[in-house]
Amino acid sequence: MSDLISRKLWFLMLGVSMMIGTGISPVQAQEKAATSKLMHLQIDCSNPNRGLIEAELTIPVTAMANPGKLSLWYPKWVPGSHGPGGPIANIAGLQIHDGEGQRLNWRRAPGEVYRLEVETPAGTRQVKLSLRYVANQPTTTSFGHDCFFSGTIGVLSPGCLLLYPDGADIDSQRIEVSVKSPDRWHAASALTLSDEDKRDVNEHAFRNTTLRTLVDSPIMLGRYYQSHELVSDQELSPPHTLHVFSDDQDNDAISDELVKKYAEMVRQTSLLIGSHPFDRFDILLGITDSLPKNGLEHARSTFNILPPSSLKSPSALKGWDRLLVPHEYLHAWCGKYRRPAGMLTSDFHTPKDTELLWVYEGLTQYLGELIEARSGLMSNDEFKNRLFVELRNAMNQQGRQWRTLADTAAASHILRAASPSWGGLRRSQDYYMEGMLFWLEADARIRHLTNGSKSLDDFCHSFFKATRSASQPSAYSRGEVVKHLQALARFDWDGLISRRIESFQQQFDPEVADLLGFKFEKTNRKPVIPANTFRHGSGIDLRDSLGVSLSASGDIRTVLLDSPADKARLAPQQSIVAVGEYKWSAQRLLDSVAKATSGNPVELLVSDHDRIKPVQIQYYRGLVYWNLNRDESRKDWLSEILKPRSTE
Repeated sequence: MSDLISRKLWFLMLGVSMMIGTGISPVQAQEKAATSKLMHLQIDCSNPNRGLIEAELTIPVTAMANPGKLSLWYPKWVPGSHGPGGPIANIAGLQIHDGEGQRLNWRRAPGEVYRLEVETPAGTRQVKLSLRYVANQPTTTSFGHDCFFSGTIGVLSPGCLLLYPDGADIDSQRIEVSVKSPDRWHAASALTLSDEDKRDVNEHAFRNTTLRTLVDSPIMLGRYYQSHELVSDQELSPPHTLHVFSDDQDNDAISDELVKKYAEMVRQTSLLIGSHPFDRFDILLGITDSLPKNGLEHARSTFNILPPSSLKSPSALKGWDRLLVPHEYLHAWCGKYRRPAGMLTSDFHTPKDTELLWVYEGLTQYLGELIEARSGLMSNDEFKNRLFVELRNAMNQQGRQWRTLADTAAASHILRAASPSWGGLRRSQDYYMEGMLFWLEADARIRHLTNGSKSLDDFCHSFFKATRSASQPSAYSRGEVVKHLQALARFDWDGLISRRIESFQQQFDPEVADLLGFKFEKTNRKPVIPANTFRHGSGIDLRDSLGVSLSASGDIRTVLLDSPADKARLAPQQSIVAVGEYKWSAQRLLDSVAKATSGNPVELLVSDHDRIKPVQIQYYRGLVYWNLNRDESRKDWLSEILKPRSTE
């Protein structure tokens, strides 16, 4: 033992003497060692009109388990995409050289297109990659974490230009990044600009950061830029900056009233949750018609693209456009800081377990719309209309008979694209909206069980509790969700989750309406819902009577199984060309259904591919519709939920 200690002391003294001899202090030695392991990424998007981005990536090579071969990964499971959708297909040029300039051969790993195997000579200490990337590609799999550019504005997702060594931990591997932009373009990002930032020559240099942070930090660039500070009370909230990029030099690209609403969004979120997992936050907002509507959540920023017509006033902001910024902002807590354990990996290629997306996305959907109401972006009546639309959609969702809501989350990435035929039976990403209904029900139940002394706000305070210095996501399990709910109100939360989320159902249970103080019932009165209500749909919707919905021109969109329309063998992609003895019109169909109480069937002439056939629908109840009506015998808990919070 004494010999071992003596040898350790000898090696320590030798190391110190060597550092003294070379003039390097221990701290400098550590910094030098860290620098030698640093990756470097230089991105050139200075010619956006070409639709091509160039990059140079330097990767240090450490001791390899398999000398002569270096395995590199392209990000596959990019956070926020919920699936293996890294846009590797958009790589349009890749050359790899060693430190001496010798070009190296590479090939894809068999069966895994995201992994490259590079032949490296003995003694290789670094490899240099030259990449070319195609921007503005139409895609659904990489929606939100891709690169889009027009002549005056662009969004750069650094992960599109990245490869990293197999075995690298994305929380310890660090990388230094610089971006060359077009002349006189500005840049905004949650990444921190370095002291050597060369903005005067259109090169934006950022401090080195981890791979996780880099991939999670989009960079918005543009010729026309303005910024707004959204926080006046930094005791309540850390600094928040709204970065606005637009197509032209229009100081009114976003109205002052709307900026105030976004400031109130930040304030109400701070009051809702009570703590922040970041020391500052950046909201990146592109106001343009030249790029597609888009958005994605990030830990210290959000990325959003909306059309100019939506942002001229708060009243102009409707539906999905209004939802986007609050939804992506709330993800900073729900999904980015608190993340399902199965979705928190140390790399970007290990498959993720997405079954808890009913929390990740469902709770965010609820909190986002709640904050819309509390901040004044949405009125209480508009929230009620949204509730009605989602209740009605859930009641007519028959895919639940074979696929649980949890499975729509587990199978998220194969359900992202819509199905034009029988989409309700296949199901879609229903964990968003039905997840929202679950969390609204949880809020109402907590208030019932505690006589209003507790609410889901208290759940948010405990579940999302964080410090502003938080640097890592915090994993959670289904069991922890139940534990936090149980701590607020004693109830069989485990059983409720099992029934609502994890079980097959013949039909959706709309009990949440009763808990809120409303009746969800069928009547002969058609509900008056504004046409621009999110997910309300258009055309002629007779799902509550005939079991069918159609376009304004008579094309059949949806048919419910076992409904009168289904029994008459109507199906999607057929068209109604006549009602009775008269050619198609929406009003004639509505009149025919209304008169069906007399005992005469609804008679149609239907185009079915290359055939024209007569159809009789045996239906005799007239026009009926689901309605959401106030139950005056019950307390109006919905109004209590939507009340803005104050600092008092």
